[in-house]
Amino acid sequence: MVGILKEVAIYIYMLAVKITGCLARIFPVKQKVVLLVSFPENSTAIIKQMNEMKVTPKTVVFYDPRVDVTGFNFDFIQLKPKKIKHFISLMFHLNTAKVVITDNYFVELAGLKERKNVTCIQIWHANGALKKFGWEDKAAQKRSARDKKRFQEVYRCFSKVLVGSDEMAAIFQRSFLLEDSHMLKLGIPRTDNFFNQQQLKENAERTNTKLHLSNKKKLLYAPTFRDEELHSTTLHLDIAKMKQALGNEYQLILKLHPSISNDLDEVVDDFVVYADKETPIETILPAVDILITDYSSIPFEFALLEKPMIFFTYDLEEYDKARGLSDGFLATIPGPFVHTTEELIQLIEQEAFDLEMVRAFAAKWNKYSDGHSSERFVSFLKEQLEK
Repeated sequence: MVGILKEVAIYIYMLAVKITGCLARIFPVKQKVVLLVSFPENSTAIIKQMNEMKVTPKTVVFYDPRVDVTGFNFDFIQLKPKKIKHFISLMFHLNTAKVVITDNYFVELAGLKERKNVTCIQIWHANGALKKFGWEDKAAQKRSARDKKRFQEVYRCFSKVLVGSDEMAAIFQRSFLLEDSHMLKLGIPRTDNFFNQQQLKENAERTNTKLHLSNKKKLLYAPTFRDEELHSTTLHLDIAKMKQALGNEYQLILKLHPSISNDLDEVVDDFVVYADKETPIETILPAVDILITDYSSIPFEFALLEKPMIFFTYDLEEYDKARGLSDGFLATIPGPFVHTTEELIQLIEQEAFDLEMVRAFAAKWNKYSDGHSSERFVSFLKEQLEK
């Protein structure tokens, strides 16, 4: 019964999306940009660059509260698609904007139809992928024919998809069912900070101060989310064992994925430091000596710092079966993988890391990212607005 009610609710919502979108297109296109985003990093970099280059159309932003819009001369409006009072305004602006920029899958985009000289750009929220998503997601392939049709309606809205490498372009083509001509090879705005030594130094100092870090070497554990843990998180590292073995030399920072709705129960401890989900990951990474992650996209940026990383893949087979890991996952990752806390401790104690592998990984997956990606993107954005 619950499943039937859910299907009915989705049907009604999609009907509302398409009707309101159709009505909105009665109105002319305006010189405005809509950012429909769920992660702050790329959108923040783009907004800052727009301000610097004085590309200031009437800009309507449907944004994650973490996006810092302080001090910018744009018309910012925070609207949330799922709130009824915001829904009509959302669909109106989406369908009357010259440029729509999005960083995720938003079902409301299914109500966006092609209009002359209107561009929808998918900037995504990661510049690489170790797990499958979109059409390649194994969970998506188990959905109903109606759901799959809805996915395709959203994918077809993407006029361009921003990429930082040829490898990621190929993944997007498979994940969104698009051609190479849709790929916008300008680099990823969120990576610009990693080419700015002064910014890296400031971010490291800010993190040390904010988290009250010691002078010990820093480990960062930043896992991706699991569907079953979005509302109930379990930490699979044995913190007590890590402290006993590594506590004299290291301090551990824990950073949950921002999509996870609950926080871990914090324990007051001189070994463990908790970074809240709202803290941008790029401000933490420069302070880190060794990254511990799993199937997250963080390694694609961390590799630019040429520091070691370890992949704690305790549920490798289960995750691959449920979501799907990228083809050749184990051959792709630029560091060793472990299944247990004991193996992880042993690797950290040995400190035998292949940094040449890390450098090669960074060069391959950041081919078009060189510290000027935001500038190139905003120049492209300006061209679209002037069409």
